Amino acid sequence: MKNLILLFIGVSFLVISACEKKVDITAKNKAILNRVEVLWNTGDLAKIDDIFATDFVNHDPNAPEVIDLEGYKRYIVTTRNGFPDFHVTQEDMIAEGDKVASRWTARGTHQGELLGIQPTGKQATWTGISIYRFADGKIVEAWWNKDVLGLLQQLGVIPPMGREDFSWGEPSKVTGDPGDPEANKAIVRRWTEEFYNKWNIEVADELIAADYVHHNPANPMTRDLEGLKQWATMLFIGFPDFHVTTEDLVAESDKVAKRYTVTCTHEGEYMGIPPTDNQIAVTGIEIFRIADGKIVESWWSVDYLGMLQQLGVIPPPE
Repeated sequence: MKNLILLFIGVSFLVISACEKKVDITAKNKAILNRVEVLWNTGDLAKIDDIFATDFVNHDPNAPEVIDLEGYKRYIVTTRNGFPDFHVTQEDMIAEGDKVASRWTARGTHQGELLGIQPTGKQATWTGISIYRFADGKIVEAWWNKDVLGLLQQLGVIPPMGREDFSWGEPSKVTGDPGDPEANKAIVRRWTEEFYNKWNIEVADELIAADYVHHNPANPMTRDLEGLKQWATMLFIGFPDFHVTTEDLVAESDKVAKRYTVTCTHEGEYMGIPPTDNQIAVTGIEIFRIADGKIVESWWSVDYLGMLQQLGVIPPPE
């Protein structure tokens, strides 16, 4: 009996130690990401080599030339030259294992040349979600999705298309049982497979809360559950082979970040755009909040600029 008690105590100690170590790692990774925020807001690159690995790899559909650490450094300098008062605020962080998802808002005044665009003096707000991978206390890889379409609209390069608010909007006040991260991942997987890949719009009533709040600055018409279903109906008409491939899931507490790729063919009218038969491939990152076993809120960051370029609505970059 004594041996059994000792065994139980030993196993319990190992489990507790493992949990504490896991929490410690995710906390350290979040702390490193806070340093990245400071780096962007000050433009001081003196400590960047302490934060990023020398073989850092960057994935950004709107800045495909930024693939390594040196390119990332130049990207920071270029951005701050265009927006000397650039300031980014991390709205939320979700950490699991070696990854942290960050939802953020950037603001600045366009006072310098950016991407060949001469200074306009206009103030701009744009949002995004990034996922960072860590190893040995440094960032080794990052994936980005941000509202570059909205940024260009605010600078007057692209028509606003009815948009007035470029922020995330007000958060939902709905609360409930946060659930378990693995169970929440299962909800997000089912939502992706059944709703998008099988066109089962009815599953929305089962997986999405009635008072669901949708945050997508690039799609201001979709705010709630009914709006989401109406948008999806138009989407499936315009792209009958619409398919979402989930690339990664990061979950913590009541939230799940999903990185994904969309592939489809434009075979029907979509948002007033006649069929082009063009094949589309775009990336996105979404964050879902779960309460009482249902999705009550989500934040989207999708490469809408790339989508419109591939549809021929907006000329591709030269």
